[in-house]
Amino acid sequence: MTSEDRRNFIKSLNLADVHRHFDGSIRPETLWELSDKYYSAVPGLDFEQFRHYLQWDDAVDSTLLDYLDKFHVPLQYTQFYDNIRRISFELAEDAYLDGVKLLELRINPVIHRRAGLTTRQVIAATRKGLSLFQEDHPDFRAGIIVIAMRNHGGNMARLLLREVVGEKEEFHDGIGVIGFDIAGHEAPFPPLLFENAYDLAARMGLKKTAHAGESEGPERIWEALDCLGPHRIGHGTSAGQDAELMKRLAADGICLEVCLSSNLQTGAISALSDHPLPRFLEAGVKVALCTDNPTVSNTTLAREYELAMELFSMSENDVRALAGMSCDCTFLGEGCPFPEAG
Repeated sequence: MTSEDRRNFIKSLNLADVHRHFDGSIRPETLWELSDKYYSAVPGLDFEQFRHYLQWDDAVDSTLLDYLDKFHVPLQYTQFYDNIRRISFELAEDAYLDGVKLLELRINPVIHRRAGLTTRQVIAATRKGLSLFQEDHPDFRAGIIVIAMRNHGGNMARLLLREVVGEKEEFHDGIGVIGFDIAGHEAPFPPLLFENAYDLAARMGLKKTAHAGESEGPERIWEALDCLGPHRIGHGTSAGQDAELMKRLAADGICLEVCLSSNLQTGAISALSDHPLPRFLEAGVKVALCTDNPTVSNTTLAREYELAMELFSMSENDVRALAGMSCDCTFLGEGCPFPEAG
């Protein structure tokens, strides 16, 4: 298949993205407009120079620190209800135009409270923006996964869960909180610290995922499985190093949220061709192909599928199966109810 053939084929699919972060997916044009409206986040730049502070550039960026630096500027403008609502609407629109019909948006409310918003107001603004888009697009569904940061500790994770209980999907007509996640530096904050928080999430009826095995080895994924009981693992890249772990993931039906571009940029893999995605599939592990941070990684979900086809010689049937698996892994009820486009 030519590149054009692959792109046209991918456009014919209805996709699910179950691992997309709010603050890593904001339109650069929107942030540029907000920078002009409020104050210049980085004075003296034109738009293309400003974009560099938001998006990965292979020519100059090479480390995990470079990747994480891209999140500083957006946070200056996500502290206000109207901005969060607008950004959430635009995130839904961008996803939909990329072929995404099921979107799970991840957000850590705590980092958006610096101008006085409460946790519930942050989530309410996110719900409102997603809901406004969904009202006019009945073939689109979205849900919110709340993230607790590892460095905030297990007690803060439980407090966060108690703060969002009123924002659960079942208490609203449409979009709400459907899941819980932990993210951040893995090494000093093992899964055991969050065991009680995940027990609380389960009692609240939330689905559970956890970032694990991205910057650390497979032992962190084992610990997450044993301590947290997640339905999915975010990234889980190092699972490819452990055949027994892949057997465990397959036997337990745990889905790995795979993000090709960001895994390369953050150093989880040394080359795209080294990604363990084919080994996961061969071992019978469920996989959902995701974007992680479309703006930071300068990618789209369609591009991630195209990369998978190019790198691993996937056939159309392989990609259909992968897209279907991603829908089946969603926390949004019954999975993907929509027939393929076209």
